[in-house]
Amino acid sequence: MKSVYVPFLSLVAVLVLTVAATEPPKALTCEETKSLVTPCLDFLTDKTNTPPTPCCQGLNKLIVSTPTKEEKLTACKCLKEAASQIPNFDVSRVNNLPKVCNINVNYPISKDFDCDNIIKN
Repeated sequence: MKSVYVPFLSLVAVLVLTVAATEPPKALTCEETKSLVTPCLDFLTDKTNTPPTPCCQGLNKLIVSTPTKEEKLTACKCLKEAASQIPNFDVSRVNNLPKVCNINVNYPISKDFDCDNIIKN
C-alpha cells in the first residue's frame, strides 16, 4: 500500500507546482509601487546629482511589473498622488529620470501627465 502513496503524492506535488508556476503574477499595490521608486527621492528633490542604482532598478522593475494598460494606469495614479505630497519635487528631473536610468518608457512622465491617456500596453 505504501508504494501506491509515493507515486500519488509525487503526482500531486508536480500538479501543485505546475499550477503555482502558471498562476499570473499579482498586480502591484500602491505601496509596492511607491517603494520601488522611493530610492529616487533624493535625486528627484535635487539632493543628489545622479539617481542611485536602486532607483533605476526600481523604475525598471516598475515598468516590467506593469505590462497592461490597467496596471500602468493604477501605478500612474498612485505615483501622481505620492508626488503631490513631496516638497521640492523637481519636475525636470522626473521627466529625465528614464533617460538618466537608460530605460525606455513609452509615455511621458511628468506631474501634469493625464494618467487616463496611457494608450500603449
